[in-house]
Amino acid sequence: MAVAFDIISALIICATIISTHRKSHRMYAEFPRSVRLGYIVHEVSRLLKRRFEEAARTYGITLPQWRTLFAVTKHEGISQVSLAGFVDTDPMTISGILDRLEKRGLVERYPDPADSRAKLARVTPAGLELVKAAREVGLSIYDEALQGVSEKEQDQVAAALQRIRDNLSALGAEQKELQE
Repeated sequence: MAVAFDIISALIICATIISTHRKSHRMYAEFPRSVRLGYIVHEVSRLLKRRFEEAARTYGITLPQWRTLFAVTKHEGISQVSLAGFVDTDPMTISGILDRLEKRGLVERYPDPADSRAKLARVTPAGLELVKAAREVGLSIYDEALQGVSEKEQDQVAAALQRIRDNLSALGAEQKELQE
């Protein structure tokens, strides 16, 4: 699934950019390659988040709100518990984010017909308009970040980071099995 504002893709692309920067290369040269890569990925993520927050501020939205709004757009009728999993946060945090988005008229919550204790969320027309605007912000940040990075380089970094993600996901599953 090609998501326009996929953080992992951005990390992949920007890791390539940063790794070629001379200052970064000198600063990380003393660390083992694996540590340098992890640090660069972290730095890219931090810079992308900062850039998006700055650009999105004009729309009055934060990165956690954008991620929540985008997830609700892709999964209409999603429960708050499931939404917390998609956004990688806890249900109480999602509840607060949804409160703020609902007050702005960007999402609406309604009772789950299958479970009267649970609420489901859907995006309003105003929310869809904001998703479109935020997507444009994200794409412009990507365009800026990708300057000078070939498609081949993007594909190589993406493949490597996907492998790392898969390795870490497999390790997490193995640890859960050992604990049970």
